[in-house]
Amino acid sequence: MSRIASSRRSRGFSLIEVMIAVVLVSIGLLGMALLQTTALRAGQSSSERTAATLLGYQILDMARANRSQIARYGAISAADFAAAGDGRAGICAPTAPPVTPQWESDRNAWVCAARRALPDALGSVVITGAAPSAGAGLPANPGRVTVTISWLDNRGIALDDPLFDPRETFTVVSGL
Repeated sequence: MSRIASSRRSRGFSLIEVMIAVVLVSIGLLGMALLQTTALRAGQSSSERTAATLLGYQILDMARANRSQIARYGAISAADFAAAGDGRAGICAPTAPPVTPQWESDRNAWVCAARRALPDALGSVVITGAAPSAGAGLPANPGRVTVTISWLDNRGIALDDPLFDPRETFTVVSGL
């Protein structure tokens, strides 16, 4: 009988073994879930940084294409973003009247695109050293353009942390 009794005891799993296995599998699944949420946050931040990069180079190209009014692009500031609202109203509304000159149209298009692509977007363009030449309207000294775009990126970090700045900033400096 002892042989039959000992073989019955060795069959199957005990309750404690099953519970340990469930705990280990649960820890693994929680780790995978955390990895997934981290990847989603990083993907969204990467997408916004890519949008900021494209927007920075877009306004540079707009300024280069309109060299006769190049100094006007330097007037673009964070105040222009207030007029754009959320990127769908105000100067960005489909019913907004078209503006002239070209630099104002470019400014409105750029500001509206930034407001639609980036949460709470702000930006500015600073042009230094661009002195107009006599005659052709092109700068004698092409100067430098600094484009700065910032947006809110506070995923996963407490806003009440005094060391945390929730705004991401992209800056590009280029010669004209």
